[in-house]
Amino acid sequence: MNSGKQKNLSKVGKPPGELIYTGKLEPSNAIINVFSYDQHSYNLNENVDLDLIKTLDKNKIHWIDFENVSDSNKLKAIGEIFDIHKLTLEDIINVNQRTKIEFYDSYTFLVIKIISDSNEKLEFRQLSIIIKENIVISFSEEKNFATNLLKTQLNTNAGDIRNKDVGYLTFSLIDIVVDSYFSKLNNYISHTEEIDEKITEEIEEELFIKIKKIKQEILRFRRFVSPLKDILFQLQRKEKGFVNESNQLYFIDLYDHTLRINESIDLLRENLNNLTEIYLSIVSNRLNGIMRILTIISTIFIPLSFITGIYGMNFENMPELHWKFGYFLILGIMATIAVIMIIIFKKKKWF
Repeated sequence: MNSGKQKNLSKVGKPPGELIYTGKLEPSNAIINVFSYDQHSYNLNENVDLDLIKTLDKNKIHWIDFENVSDSNKLKAIGEIFDIHKLTLEDIINVNQRTKIEFYDSYTFLVIKIISDSNEKLEFRQLSIIIKENIVISFSEEKNFATNLLKTQLNTNAGDIRNKDVGYLTFSLIDIVVDSYFSKLNNYISHTEEIDEKITEEIEEELFIKIKKIKQEILRFRRFVSPLKDILFQLQRKEKGFVNESNQLYFIDLYDHTLRINESIDLLRENLNNLTEIYLSIVSNRLNGIMRILTIISTIFIPLSFITGIYGMNFENMPELHWKFGYFLILGIMATIAVIMIIIFKKKKWF
């Protein structure tokens, strides 16, 4: 049993709200970075203590980046500062949650999956987001490309991000994740096109293994990505919350992107299924061709075996055995039969 399953089993029998880390990474101390800004100022405080968080300026927009959710003590302390429900905290530290959104009285809780860039194998890490008034809090298992890119956007004020509201900040973070989905999906499409070109030229078991691997990863990809479409649909339809008229168009555009991703996933799955059928069909045809050749060879040797069987019985009263040209005659008859049968098979296009 792997460590991930052991950690999941450790939650069995525990009361609701128990903060037990269920991820595969080694537990480590949390790192909390705070980005604060308004239209006139911007500042970054890295690896801050909890006392600074308690004194945040309510007139500014703040993004709190909480790395290493395995640190249950700091996670619990953050929950107390911002009055986060204990079940929400449990969902944050239990990193095997599905993609979802939950609306509470004082905040919105969002769980999305980001592609891990630490391994060649497709893996997802959980990114939990809480949006509360003028504050966005992101919780992650480790440093990741999504929060790093958002830090860069804030530092450079890309897209005039520091002059916009907390809804646009949330959009920017989700948009980075969705863009990574597009990038990963394009890689799968490229690999599939390469397989499509090779599969008619050469049949190797390695191609079938690649097809199977991509199909498995696409299924996992779809399981985590598909629910995001419904979440974004809910966000743009929600009357209350951080999605207002100024940023609603951005979320509508993001929703359109997730639709395109889901359509591309479905088309890719269909293409992979077609490639699987083509591969199996080519293998079957080649096997049939081999069996056809073997059958033809066997059929040619049936009458020849019959003749050799007759003259192998060693009866004394067989005049041909005493004729000096008997051996060559029989060989000629056998060769003639074989040639005639080959001509017949050729005319019937059996090979």
